[in-house]
Amino acid sequence: MNLKRIEYLLQVAELGSFSRAAAVLGITQPSLGRQVQKLEEECAVRLLYRHGRGVSLTLDGEQFVARVRPLLAQLLQVSVDMRASREQVTGEVAVGMPPTTVSFLGLRLFQRVRQQFPGIRLNVVEGYSGHIHEWLQDARLDLAVLHHARRSHHVLLEPLADTRLALICAPKYLPLGQGDRADIEFEQLGRVPLILSSRQHGLRRTLEQTAQQLGIRLNVVYEVDCLSMSKHITATGLAHTVLGPSAVKAELQAGHLVALPLTNPEIHTRLLLASASQRPYTEATRHVAHCIKVLVQELIENDRDDIGLKAISSPARDLSDEG
Repeated sequence: MNLKRIEYLLQVAELGSFSRAAAVLGITQPSLGRQVQKLEEECAVRLLYRHGRGVSLTLDGEQFVARVRPLLAQLLQVSVDMRASREQVTGEVAVGMPPTTVSFLGLRLFQRVRQQFPGIRLNVVEGYSGHIHEWLQDARLDLAVLHHARRSHHVLLEPLADTRLALICAPKYLPLGQGDRADIEFEQLGRVPLILSSRQHGLRRTLEQTAQQLGIRLNVVYEVDCLSMSKHITATGLAHTVLGPSAVKAELQAGHLVALPLTNPEIHTRLLLASASQRPYTEATRHVAHCIKVLVQELIENDRDDIGLKAISSPARDLSDEG
């Protein structure tokens, strides 16, 4: 049973309102409703009922809360007891991330590690996937969170989540004939001007391999290994790019760019946690890796900020062997 869902239920019951509870918890009201509904499905009973003044616990809900409150109190005490031991964990951990991952995970990871393990010195290193993979192989990094990594004896991989790629365009410069379509067929990438990273990086190789399978030649007019420059050129309308929507979340929300998910075929990349086998897997490294996995799972469950991370699908296009 998911403890976070129990905490959500208690908050809703205490405030008597989904909207007020969502504001306190810092998540959207629909996301909160889904989590409570999943808890009810686990228990096979209705825990809340709606009325004119908001929501209240059902009889089953009151019995449930009466039983879980003391259990949660015990768990809280365990957390307090464990915090003392956590604060004794020390060490430096270097984590590599591409710009697309730093944008939604970097700050969250710093905050979580600082909160739970103040003795750990976290160093986040930004770079494209090809460079990060080299740094892992050379044992210059302890961990990395990236969408592409080649399998090797020096790099261990663990899947975290999936995300769907999209053609990123300026609203005034949509591909000809796009009309009101919310997605775009992959074959169009051979007809529109593209700005992509160089061939040493995984995203570019993934697109090239798919294009080759379909007999398409990508129309790459700019090669830029710089996310900010790619976004700037795309916003001017000189070319379009292909990214996960999380990489341009701020620009999408501001209306400066639009995302057209690729179809026929859909292209899903897999977010991976990579570790360097030639560096000691210290207790500090283990705790940071756990923080990363928990944060990604929270983003999947709560769908915060429309990051676009999804639980790993099966079958899925496995890109873990692409750098």
